[in-house]
Amino acid sequence: MNTITMPAITKLNSVFIILIALLLAQPLVTAASGASQGIGIYYLRYDIKSSNNRVVDTKLLMVPADNDFRAENFTTIATRGSVTAVPGDSTRERLDRAKENALKLLLEEKGLKSVSTASSVFSGKTAGIDTVVSYEGAVIPPMETLSTAYDPRTQCFSAVFNARFTPLAFPDRWKLLHFKTKIKQALQGFISLF
Repeated sequence: MNTITMPAITKLNSVFIILIALLLAQPLVTAASGASQGIGIYYLRYDIKSSNNRVVDTKLLMVPADNDFRAENFTTIATRGSVTAVPGDSTRERLDRAKENALKLLLEEKGLKSVSTASSVFSGKTAGIDTVVSYEGAVIPPMETLSTAYDPRTQCFSAVFNARFTPLAFPDRWKLLHFKTKIKQALQGFISLF
């Protein structure tokens, strides 16, 4: 009857743990190599500023955010954008503006929403209330164009896109997501040694 000694069991456990770590880290290494070919994730923020209940300004911010840990669970979503065609615009310019409009609508529908307000006081009375509604999310480019259409009667150009999108996680999840990101980075560092 063969018996396994304690050092042999310890070696088997170590080999098993290393194999499991390598299997779990495989998708991370694949994602990291794809991200090194270009920017993988963009942070999106769409602000709508209103003063005394009238929209006075809008702003779309889109910046590279490969190291942002607040985005998770990307899904592919079909979204539509439409713009008024300007005479002399190329199809590419119309498509870019439609894509921007589609991102704004996607953020309004699916993004993490936050509201901030400020009031101005003049002579002891409230003179005006400014409100900024912000929508935040992340997208992985490129956005695939599914279809385009132009209506000459209304001069409306529209396009449908597939976007890999996620809203930002709620702030109460940020600590956990930051911890998970640190673990992934440690595993990537470990794998890069081999």
